[in-house]
Amino acid sequence: MQSFAFQIVVTCPLDLAFAVYTDLDRWRQRTMFGDIQWVKGNPWEEGSRLRIETTTPLRATIDQVLQHFVQNEQVGYLSHVLGMTCETRVVFVRISDLRTEINVEMQLIGKVTRTLGFALEPIIMKTTKEFFEVLRQDCEAAARDRSANK
Repeated sequence: MQSFAFQIVVTCPLDLAFAVYTDLDRWRQRTMFGDIQWVKGNPWEEGSRLRIETTTPLRATIDQVLQHFVQNEQVGYLSHVLGMTCETRVVFVRISDLRTEINVEMQLIGKVTRTLGFALEPIIMKTTKEFFEVLRQDCEAAARDRSANK
């Protein structure tokens, strides 16, 4: 089992950062994803299932089960991809009215190195960090838009 954790700070109010994170239409606009759809249950309801197709860096289908959801606080889910299980927890913390800290923890279980010919774990870590860097950019753009429209 391998695990990693990191945090990012976004210049964006907590409620807006959480709204941007849970907006799957924004996910669909990112080049790393193909089709994204809820396949069971209601969106963002515990026990619901989400299917995500990735296009880069590796074409794959990720099946996720939402385990925990607290509005404006945290999201926890299990992901299954290429024979691995990833348990992820994303926690949102208000630093100030205009800044939010996002903490990401992931545990990876299983190995597919023999099947693919390379280690998948570093790719998952790199892609996850890239996802959250793009999220930071989306959050900060949304915060600027919100300020400009006041």
